[in-house]
Amino acid sequence: MLKILVTGANGFVGSHIVEYLIEQKYKIVCLVRKTSNLKWIKNLPLQYLYGSLNNKKFLSTIVKDFDVIIHCAGVVRATSKKEYFKVNVENTKTLCNSVLENNPALKKFIFISSQAAQGCSSLDSLRQVSDKENPVSDYGRSKLAAEIEIKHMLNGKILYTIFRPAAVYGPRDKDIFIFFNLVNKHLRPVTVKKRLLQLVYVKDVANAVVKSIENKNSNNNIYYLANSKQYTWTGIGKVISNSVGVKTIPIIIPDFVFHLISFASKMLSYITKKSLVLNEQKIDELLCDNWSCDTKQTEKDLKVSFTSLEVASKITYNWYLKNGFFNKLSIK
Repeated sequence: MLKILVTGANGFVGSHIVEYLIEQKYKIVCLVRKTSNLKWIKNLPLQYLYGSLNNKKFLSTIVKDFDVIIHCAGVVRATSKKEYFKVNVENTKTLCNSVLENNPALKKFIFISSQAAQGCSSLDSLRQVSDKENPVSDYGRSKLAAEIEIKHMLNGKILYTIFRPAAVYGPRDKDIFIFFNLVNKHLRPVTVKKRLLQLVYVKDVANAVVKSIENKNSNNNIYYLANSKQYTWTGIGKVISNSVGVKTIPIIIPDFVFHLISFASKMLSYITKKSLVLNEQKIDELLCDNWSCDTKQTEKDLKVSFTSLEVASKITYNWYLKNGFFNKLSIK
């Protein structure tokens, strides 16, 4: 039985990966901080290691005990480029260095990156992994920089697989929850300008990650994770509302509203020293024309399929209902 270390296991995507690993009977150890909220994994049959990814001495003592490392830890929102790079890039470099020095026999290093590392495209094209990267945010740039470090440091020494999920939704998510919350209020957002994006159900991300562990096809490769169907904002709202049986009316959001939110978010973030869900750079990403990618190679190599929005949105909406998300003014 392979022994697997998971970083960021207490997070949205990480917790789902851990659940799927347990179902597949792997031996799991989660690296978490003492201040981490373990709400989603506290009742699972897991072992915890309390420490930090920026502690070289600590990492050197623990990485030697594992067959596989799944690196999910990172920041999605930050108040500065420096913070994005410190957490998403420097911590990844430190972890890779520790592996090379203390566990050169590691069977595989799996990194959860993001579609944001590649960047968006024009309306008439699907992004290929081989395309030139052009991230539009510091988050995307930090994820791309982390990918580059992994390939440079591990190539020819330790096998790796890198995943670039599209916008991830599902139970426990706090970002795309905005769509579900609007539908619950009988509203659905409509942008004036046509914009396309793809989504991926969180359990499909977990499935692909776990399938890559012992799959030779995935060695030293990068994969997009997304349902192949492209949606407009209007389309997403309609699918969710139809799937859950809630009648909605369109609420038109002109681009200037996004810019106003961006400005207000920037000011509030400056005052509070905290990054908001809809921060300035997230809005820059939202205003891209097309977040679409080609997943044919993913489906071929890993033998995976992606759950339709119709099915997964109903599961997700009902989970939010059951867990009282719609009754909270803010989700902490």
